[in-house]
Amino acid sequence: MNLNKSLERKEKLKKASHILAAVIIFLHAYEKYKHGHPSYIYFAVSGVIFLSIAVFHHPLKSKFPWIDNCFFIIEGVLSLVIAYDYYHMGKKGLPLVYLFAAILQLSGVYFLSRRLKK
Repeated sequence: MNLNKSLERKEKLKKASHILAAVIIFLHAYEKYKHGHPSYIYFAVSGVIFLSIAVFHHPLKSKFPWIDNCFFIIEGVLSLVIAYDYYHMGKKGLPLVYLFAAILQLSGVYFLSRRLKK
């Protein structure tokens, strides 16, 4: 019984992380749109993709067990792109926050891949 609850909790945590990534990407897309940068469309499409993954997480995970790793890599890369963008905009603290998020996402890939190998 405890094992089942633990697995459910882990699934909800992964789903929540994808939703959080989608929200962050949507916020960045809105900011790009507000400033008139045409790259907002790429971030908006990425946000829709990540939100879709969060909604359909369980069926996708059952068919493709490696899907979390794939999307954590993409989330990490997008976090690095956003950090780079903020750095060039002259921001001081936000790039560090996104860099930290990218490190967490990419380290999650390492730990998830180790668990998949077992």
